[in-house]
Amino acid sequence: MIRVLGVGSLFVGLGALLVVGASVSLCDFHAPQTDLLDANLSFSYRYFDDPGTTGVDVNSGWLKLNYQRVADAPEVGFSLSGLATVYLGDFVPTGGTGSASATMRYYVSDEIPLFAFGGLESSVATGQPNPGLEVRAGAGYGRFSDVTPLAKAFRIQRELVAMRSLSRALGDEALLAVAAEIGKQVEYENIEDLVGVIESLIETDAGVILDARALLAVEDIILQQGDERSCGWAVQAGLGYEVVDPLAEPRNVLLTASADAAFARAVGSQWVLRCSLSGPFNILQRHTLTATASGELVLSADASLLADFSLQRVQPLGRAASNSMSCGASLSFDVGGADVSIQLALSKDAGETEWSRDITLAASMDLLRERKPMRAWDSGSFERD
Repeated sequence: MIRVLGVGSLFVGLGALLVVGASVSLCDFHAPQTDLLDANLSFSYRYFDDPGTTGVDVNSGWLKLNYQRVADAPEVGFSLSGLATVYLGDFVPTGGTGSASATMRYYVSDEIPLFAFGGLESSVATGQPNPGLEVRAGAGYGRFSDVTPLAKAFRIQRELVAMRSLSRALGDEALLAVAAEIGKQVEYENIEDLVGVIESLIETDAGVILDARALLAVEDIILQQGDERSCGWAVQAGLGYEVVDPLAEPRNVLLTASADAAFARAVGSQWVLRCSLSGPFNILQRHTLTATASGELVLSADASLLADFSLQRVQPLGRAASNSMSCGASLSFDVGGADVSIQLALSKDAGETEWSRDITLAASMDLLRERKPMRAWDSGSFERD
């Protein structure tokens, strides 16, 4: 229980750290409705056969899938999440871990984020006799908000300053006003009307006149996809029931608790955290704990970082706990024209005492790229580059 509370405190502390900073942060924006989807797939495999040794030296890899869906409206909301890691050897699966959850929330008030919920929680790991599956119901507190409109407002400001269309940053009220209009994009008949309103807000605050090139940049940023950001948190507790016990033991009525959080301190960052605990009434002696975290951080225009972590702990009654963990990071950047990527993956299945480690470093560079004019081989009937 101390470990569980420690993990929760770490999540809360990290959230507080991420939202401290500028006078207006992304998490200051609250959209009336939220519907965000984020999914990514990563794969790594290495095959190496040294003729001087017996057998294949390295023939392994991994496949990871991360899925997040968050939706919130004044009266109802839901969350879907999943993180799966499959380890490969000889080009076939040799083990893995996975967790997934689905929660439906019904809010009692528009002003107070108090809700009743129902949902499912599942987990699977190599070494467990069965996958775990629970149904849950109870009450909770918290909300999530789509802060993508404010992220786009920050991008517009940064682009206009870089183009010298603005000589200074916009005021906080102007930024929030621009974000509010971007959030109402579906209410406009066409994108030109929305750009016109944003143009008026910017020109009034900055005392400038935006030219056609600046307005085209504003339009491009508004229409850009794939840069969604969300903020918020929710904690919930209640009762559950084991549909399938992961250790093939008798099924029980459960005490359940979970915490979810999403933070986006800057335009180029997004962190999603989840922690879940369940067990019978003697929860200290028998419980299931899952924790996942995933993040994306744009370090600069030429560097980005993706990271993920998952923990599954199954504590049977009167026996040693079964722990499965995996974490990974992928760093890609451009150094002097070279595309460089570093991948790190650590994993430990239930029953294993040592971590498996996989580090991959790759780089590529165009040494010479030149377009030469076409020339005829014979009477112009055949040409080559």
